[in-house]
Amino acid sequence: MNDLINNTLNIISKISRSKCGYLLQVSQARVNILTIWGESVESFQSLNSYLHEKYISGGITRETVEQSNTFKKLKDELMFNSFFIEEVQSFKERNESIYILLFSENHSQFSEEYKDRITSVLTILSSQVKKWFEDKNRSGQTNEPVFLAQSMIDDNGLLSDWESIFKNLLDASPDFIFILNNSGNFILVNQSATNVLDYSLQELKGKHFTDIIETENNPRIFAAIDQTLKTNITTRFEVNLISKYERLIPFEINCRAIMKEDTILGLLGTGKNITSFKNIVDEIKRLKPQVIEANRIIQVERSRTRHQKSLIDELNRVKSEFVSNISHEFRTPLASIIGFSETINSDPDLPPEMKKEFNNVILNEGKRLAKLINDVLDMSKIEGGKITLINSTFDAHKMIANVIENQKEFADRKNITINFEHSPDQAIIEADREKLFQAFDSLINNSVKFTNENGRIKIIGNHLFRELEFIRTDTGIGIPEKDLPYIFQKFYRVSRPGTELPGTGVGLVFVKQVVDLHKGLITAQSELGSGTTFVLKLPKSSKIEKTEE
Repeated sequence: MNDLINNTLNIISKISRSKCGYLLQVSQARVNILTIWGESVESFQSLNSYLHEKYISGGITRETVEQSNTFKKLKDELMFNSFFIEEVQSFKERNESIYILLFSENHSQFSEEYKDRITSVLTILSSQVKKWFEDKNRSGQTNEPVFLAQSMIDDNGLLSDWESIFKNLLDASPDFIFILNNSGNFILVNQSATNVLDYSLQELKGKHFTDIIETENNPRIFAAIDQTLKTNITTRFEVNLISKYERLIPFEINCRAIMKEDTILGLLGTGKNITSFKNIVDEIKRLKPQVIEANRIIQVERSRTRHQKSLIDELNRVKSEFVSNISHEFRTPLASIIGFSETINSDPDLPPEMKKEFNNVILNEGKRLAKLINDVLDMSKIEGGKITLINSTFDAHKMIANVIENQKEFADRKNITINFEHSPDQAIIEADREKLFQAFDSLINNSVKFTNENGRIKIIGNHLFRELEFIRTDTGIGIPEKDLPYIFQKFYRVSRPGTELPGTGVGLVFVKQVVDLHKGLITAQSELGSGTTFVLKLPKSSKIEKTEE
């Protein structure tokens, strides 16, 4: 065991006032006393065997040791009344630990106050033991026990050459360690203080503590020291120390009063240079706004991703509904066509009048199916930019009158009245008559479909400055307010629970696309249960551009 470790153990022996003690090496394979003072190795054989068993079975604690019969028997034999054990160093790669054990005759010797003093020195002992083992491993030496010479310990277990050993310990510490007299002047400092503060040992000795601290810190430091002297407990505070060349160095100071028979002799303190820590804190403060900004950007991107996902999910849902609806719309006329055709084919004696009636149904349902297919194809062509507008000049009022005539039979079946009000002036526009006819036909058909029997539909034609305005209003079932923003979206179908009204979600989309192609505008207003109004505007005189194939 080297001199530094022996010196540190001597200091621990003094400040703990222990009767005896030793360093114990414990591994899975063996237990070994490295150094001992105040007693012989043989006195602790039974205790060490017990400690070895506890180490293997799970771990050593002070409570489990004190409760064992082996410890109680040893306590009576050696006549000690208090006990201390602490792990000094652990070598996990070898599954091995070093413990220090201390024994005292005083019942309250290892109180919290003394434990604090011992623990502060154990940090130094730990680093010394670690280095000693590393040196031994490099040199290939075995871990043979080396015993502390009894001549180094006086009759009371105190060190005879305390000052020399304590100075060696101070100089081995990387922290700033100092002792102040009762006037606040330095009477002892270690080598680390001179390295950091640029003073020599002689320059620091006799200097007052306040001479090396920032003036603005004085009131706070005086209050902290006053609290230390009054309570006799360790006080911690941060302060900027001033070096010989006026550099400010942040330190964390721990200090405690030195007492003797209730008289304050001075102050013992240790200081840790926290410059690196302060730099890290400052860097964290500097980076914090950037982190906050980055988190906000991430939140925006996450929100955008969630929005995009919800749009995709909604589109998939609407597409599924469209496939279901369009399939239903296809099956309805097909079922009529197939059903009436099978009836005609299976019954050769069917009266001619009935055959004619059935053929009319087949013809009408076939036309309905063809119109539905054409609507879907036209919508796809318009979306893909593959449709050509075949423009001509015509009277829009006459075209709408033709649309109303085309829907008259459907309206009459529900006893719905359709009125068309407009000025006597012609509404001449240049546009694709067929596409606009389909759009208005779909718009009025939609109104008839969703208006109850005995209802009313009105179309109003107005001449504006540069536009023709057409208002289509009805007394139908209306559109819920939540659905209004989406009625012109592809595949969207207003949810109407409990109704069997047909619809594919294509009609209004086609109308909107045709109006957009003609540089027009269409809007909708509605109230559930009170009907719906569509306002359609088309340019009166501007040249309509044709869409090329």
